[in-house]
Amino acid sequence: MNKNQLEILEKKFDKQKSYIQQLESQINLKTSEIVDIKSLLEKAHLEMKKFDNDLDHILNFILILEDKIKHQKNGISGLQDYIQNVILTEDKNMLFGVGVDRKFIKNKSISTIKYYLYTFDCFIKESYKLENLKVSQKKDASIIIKTLIDYIKISFKNKNIQIKGIIELSAQDIEEVLSIRFYGNYSIEEEIRNFIALYSQ
Repeated sequence: MNKNQLEILEKKFDKQKSYIQQLESQINLKTSEIVDIKSLLEKAHLEMKKFDNDLDHILNFILILEDKIKHQKNGISGLQDYIQNVILTEDKNMLFGVGVDRKFIKNKSISTIKYYLYTFDCFIKESYKLENLKVSQKKDASIIIKTLIDYIKISFKNKNIQIKGIIELSAQDIEEVLSIRFYGNYSIEEEIRNFIALYSQ
């Protein structure tokens, strides 16, 4: 093989090498685009799933509310009376959900929370003083209420009953005796009594 032939082969090799590098660059670019598209699709899927869940919640809320209005002779006035009679503090830090998500309480208006309680037949109103469960500061009160809610949820789970409601912690005399008000679909009198007996020992 003479020198000219060798040079020709080298040029062809360089040309092929350059072409291969271009192909590799294009493949890497396409791979990156595919990864980005896959990431976007996964994100879109999660957003759609969240939207579907929110939509289902809203539709169920509307259907339950419509059903109550249809099956009550004075459904609308009954709802209005309920909204007026359920007095909840505007301080969301004093409201605790029993079977109600914390984010829902935090993000929704007081009126929406009342509508929610109404749709789940939370017509029971009870007030309690948690005797012998004294606290030294506000954050201790919050811990006690959250522990109480866990106790209530376990108790009703053992009864195979779905409990829904809101516990409102009274801000008055919070460092003396804890006072709470409960709106729910079942009475929690037994749970309160047992909780006090258990945790005041």
